[in-house]
Amino acid sequence: MFQSQVQFPVTLTVVADVPDDEVYHMWVAPQACEVVSLYGAIGASIAHGAGTGLLLTLLNGGTAGTARTAIGSIGAGTTESWTADTVKTGTLGAATLAAGEVLCVKYDETAAQNVVWMHVTANVRFGTS
Repeated sequence: MFQSQVQFPVTLTVVADVPDDEVYHMWVAPQACEVVSLYGAIGASIAHGAGTGLLLTLLNGGTAGTARTAIGSIGAGTTESWTADTVKTGTLGAATLAAGEVLCVKYDETAAQNVVWMHVTANVRFGTS
């Protein structure tokens, strides 16, 4: 049972041109929790298409941050455009973490993109369902 219906934001902000295909450790869950919503934004527009695109994948990194099981995503790679300074809503799968597991974000660009900055927010709720 969830201990609370209160949601807590966990954020990751990278202020720089994000390197290709980088994984960022975002947060270590202090207790069992569930990611209930996911949002992201970047600082430059990216037109999808022939060889260009961006996908942000939310990962459960396990207790070492290296397991990297996909639990959600924002964007659709080469099939979806991004508009600068515009928040995109992500999709979630089985987005639960046990105490001590690391929440990670994988930045996966197709072709060289300069996004200027990246911001990702995952809202979590403590407890288990």
